[in-house]
Amino acid sequence: MHKKIRTLGELKKSGFVSKSIKEELRDNLIKKIKSKEDAFQGILGYEDTVVPDVERAILSQHNILFLGLRGQAKHVWPGK
Repeated sequence: MHKKIRTLGELKKSGFVSKSIKEELRDNLIKKIKSKEDAFQGILGYEDTVVPDVERAILSQHNILFLGLRGQAKHVWPGK
């Protein structure tokens, strides 16, 4: 059974290694690509244009800023 970690000291002793957001995004995208999963489920109409550019930016760990006209969807929050 997995022991619950309650303190920072216990977390460090467990061998946990912190990652930056960019590293985490990149690692998760690589896993999705390798398993041939849709990394951007629910984004429709941009499979051949925007999605490849976003994938390259994430893999390169670039900063990304999404811009759009007022009223255009720029984010989707799961469960809302």
